[in-house]
Order: sequence, then C-alpha cells, then structure tokens
Amino acid sequence: MRNGKKNNYPKATLQLDKLVMCCLSTLEDNFNDAIKYYPEESLKPIHTFGKTVLTQTIDKSRRYKYSYNVCYADYHIGRLDFCVFGQPHRDEQIWFTISNKTFYNGTLQFLPQIFSDLNLKLNNITRMEIAHDSYHHNHEQVLRRNIRNADNLLKIMGKNVKDRKNRTSKIKYWHYGSPDNPFQVRTIYIQNERLVNYPKKKEDDRNIDTEPNKKKKTNEKKSTIELAAYNKLEEIKDFSPYKTYILDYHKAHNPNFKNIHRAEIRLESEELKRYEKKHKKPITLFDLLDKKFLYAMFCEYVDRIIVVRDNKKRKIDLYPIPCLESWEGKLPLPLPEVGYDNQISENKEVNNFISNNDFEKEIYENDTIYSKPIRVNNQFYNNSSYEKKQKLIRSNQTKNQQLIKRLKESQFWQTPFTPTQRQDSSIYDKVLGNY
Repeated sequence: MRNGKKNNYPKATLQLDKLVMCCLSTLEDNFNDAIKYYPEESLKPIHTFGKTVLTQTIDKSRRYKYSYNVCYADYHIGRLDFCVFGQPHRDEQIWFTISNKTFYNGTLQFLPQIFSDLNLKLNNITRMEIAHDSYHHNHEQVLRRNIRNADNLLKIMGKNVKDRKNRTSKIKYWHYGSPDNPFQVRTIYIQNERLVNYPKKKEDDRNIDTEPNKKKKTNEKKSTIELAAYNKLEEIKDFSPYKTYILDYHKAHNPNFKNIHRAEIRLESEELKRYEKKHKKPITLFDLLDKKFLYAMFCEYVDRIIVVRDNKKRKIDLYPIPCLESWEGKLPLPLPEVGYDNQISENKEVNNFISNNDFEKEIYENDTIYSKPIRVNNQFYNNSSYEKKQKLIRSNQTKNQQLIKRLKESQFWQTPFTPTQRQDSSIYDKVLGNY
C-alpha cells in the first residue's frame, strides 16, 4: 500500500489490537439458551449457522461454563463465552473475544455477518486496545525525552505537573536487556487510578446482619486508561515468536520496514461507557471497522493521558499521522455454493412461531449465495426441537395432575375456596357457624 508517489510507503499504521465485547441475544430462545437447557445440544462439538461455525472448546480460566471458537468461512475469528460460574444473573450475557490475528488479516470485516448469523447485538465493549505502529518514529524515546526535558510543561491525566521532583505512580518505566546493557529494550506505561463503583449484590435476608457482609467493599481503585510505548518488533522476537502475521501485515504496508515502534491505548469498560456518555452515541460495530473513528478516539485519549508543551506553550506532537486506508488482507476462499444451498433448503422448513421477527432474515443483494431470504438458527428451531418442548410441557402437566389426585385421596385433604365460593356469603356463614 502506497500513498500516491512511487516507493512512498506509509510511515505509520493504526489498527485494533484487542477487543472483548459483551453481547445479548436478539431472540428470546437463541443458541445459548438451547445449549443451556438441552443436554443433547451442549454435547454437540460443532454448531453451524450459515457461514458461521461454533466449535466447542474449554475455557482455560475456568470462569465460564460454555466456550466456543467462532469461525467464519473456515477462518478463526474469536471465542464466545457465556454462563459465568456463580453468577446466574449474568447468564443472558455472551462475551465475544476477538482473536489477535483477526485484526491483521482483514477478517474483522466479517463481524456484522457473524452477529447476524448468531442473532446477537452489541451490548457494550468490555476491553479495547488501539495500536499506533510507526516504522521510524520511536514512540518510547520521544515520549521519554519530552518527559525528562525540564523546559517542557507536562499535563498528565488532566493535571499540570508543577513539581517535577515529586514521585508519581502514574508513569512507570520498564526495561530489560543484557548484563552490559540492561536498558536495551525500554517501555513506558502511563496509567490512571480511578475509583470504580461496583453495584451492590443482593444479599440473602438471613445473612444481612452477619459480620462478613459488613466488610464487603463495593469500591476499589482500578486503572481504566493506559498508554504503553514500546518496541513491538523486539517484543515479537523475545516473547511472541508465533505472531508472524503482524510482520506480514506490516510487510504489505511497507516492505522495507526495519522496526516497529508502537504506542498503544488500552481502555476498560468503565472508560468506554464514559466515552459513550460524553459523545451521546454508543459505539457500534461499524465504528470499530472505521479507522478514522479509531484515530479520532486515539487522539482524544492521548491528549487526556499526556500533553507536552514547550517553553513557548506550543503543543508538541508525540506521534505521526498514520495511514487510514483500509487493507483487505489475504482472505480465505469462500465456502462452496453446493453446501450452502442445502443449508438454505433446510432453513425453509421452520416453524411459524418465529416467522414474525424481521431480524431473522438477511438479504444480500451483491452475493448470489445470499440471493434468497435466509432463516438462521434452524438447528434449534426445527420440528424435533419444538416437539421436545411440547412433550416436556405435557409431561409436567401430567405430573401435576397426578400429584393433585394423590392429595385428594389423602385423609388430610382440604378443599380450597374458589373465587366463586368467596363471593358467596352463604358459604362463609356456614363455615363460620361451625365454629
């Protein structure tokens, strides 16, 4: 990718490097409900919804009961997690963690189709990182030298630094190297410490006055914004040699690059909610795919974290303008049309009790495969699943009738008053007259 002139490659790029989203179902009974309430569905290793395929996996953190790898067009996109252990009130939430490789191979553009296939909507963003990579501009060195320059005026986290001799925990320096040169690789972290208010959990009435519940804290200090400046190429060589796809991504932009200097903005959910409240607009999936939106967000948070001015109070630019053109990357081959036509024919035979929802149909005008209205999630809404639900309801009704019959035959049975009997005053007179 070039910027107009011959051999004039971009000097910097901008892309997402981490994204964790909290999603909700747009259907009352979606795939996550079927997996939770039907053991036969939870035991299936693979679930297919159009071009989106869910493959069962195990959550290494052991926090979620169900975890599935998400693939679109035979390409890994991320992981879905739901049903947090010990938190039944969060069973409706689904966490979608995007794979790091997805940001560098052009498959992030499939997110809207995946959300449509799985009948999901974006509730909020749990964690997001925006990376600014430069090939010549050393972010860490420029930032460190401007911070140490006594003639410069510093403003960190919205507050002017008046006394440069006072120690601060907002700026952290980290380095490693050889015994002769321990400062060979350097990193700077600038982060805030914000008091986060967590909602109080509903306690049992029997345990309200107990001593352990009185000691529970609902507030704690947490870093919600962080700026990290480091050498990404050295980090890949020393700690992440498997991330060769990042090198391929930068070779496509600038084949002659020799170094990758990164400035990274890391945002937590509390800060992202504050951003949406400030701009009075929620962050959408299409915003995440727009590099101009990401660059505006990056600039805003860099200015919130640190502002450096010279002795004439002129603002010093800490980073170059990146290339904001879209890059498609090497996309995988599409699925064969024969297999997907079978999926369309199966989707036609779906029960009528979900046919009134408009969001279950997606029409794609530019693709011959999607030339017909497609019904998604047919795997859980076919006739066999509906019959199982009705059979379970009939079984419960039969058990209730048998229980009432046994109670009536018992010697301790007392006929309850019906609403018609309560309105008849003569019945009350007869009953009270016996006492």
